[in-house]
Amino acid sequence: MLFHTHTTNCLRRGAIRLPALALALALAIGAGAATAASIDGEATYRERIAPPADAVLVVTLEDSARADAPATEIASTRMRIAGGPPYRWRIEYDERLIGPQARPMLRARLETPQGLSMTTDTANPAFTEPRLLVLRSVRASVADGCSASATTQAALGECAYEEFLTASAALSAQLQRIESSLPAQRKAGWRRVQKSWLTYRTDACSFESGSSAGGSVQPMLQWHCAARLTRARAAELAQAANCPEGELTCARPAR
Repeated sequence: MLFHTHTTNCLRRGAIRLPALALALALAIGAGAATAASIDGEATYRERIAPPADAVLVVTLEDSARADAPATEIASTRMRIAGGPPYRWRIEYDERLIGPQARPMLRARLETPQGLSMTTDTANPAFTEPRLLVLRSVRASVADGCSASATTQAALGECAYEEFLTASAALSAQLQRIESSLPAQRKAGWRRVQKSWLTYRTDACSFESGSSAGGSVQPMLQWHCAARLTRARAAELAQAANCPEGELTCARPAR
């Protein structure tokens, strides 16, 4: 009889706890869902040319609150394009990453296996309609004259950031080239290698620019460092992707 009473009480307590637990779980899920948001728009370019072969449109949502430093990426999307513009894009992001002092901006670029092809060069507020991002062709003369024409430290930082983007596009092409040729059982290991290299690049450039920590020049030094290491990594991977026949350390399997 005592056992029966104890069991009944436990069941009653469980009956009370289960609805409470379900409610707490529902609230937690609801709170998480409330932070998920999206933003969409179009990207285009004015030149009357066909899009570059194998071009990928990259649109990023960034926080440009600090005038003396490059923007911080909040979220991004990548899509392979075919045919002429405009191109519809959509970014999923976490609302918690946009604080009250944030200055959300949009940036877009076209990447090709040869490097950066087009990029936006004007300020594009993220929550101002219409969200039409206009891309311009990247020319070597413009890139070479960027630092020469920059008159503020913030502008120099932006030049260094553009240099990094160009290097990143070239690296991305090499990474995709190698990964697409790897057997399935080696791809996970390949991604771990690249993730470790990204951590190394971040730490190395933070250390290299550490003597200017807190100063307006630090972001420029970090982007220059990141661009330099990224170019070196792309060259290293290009060599690994074209290694001579019989090379045992070749990243790509023999054809």
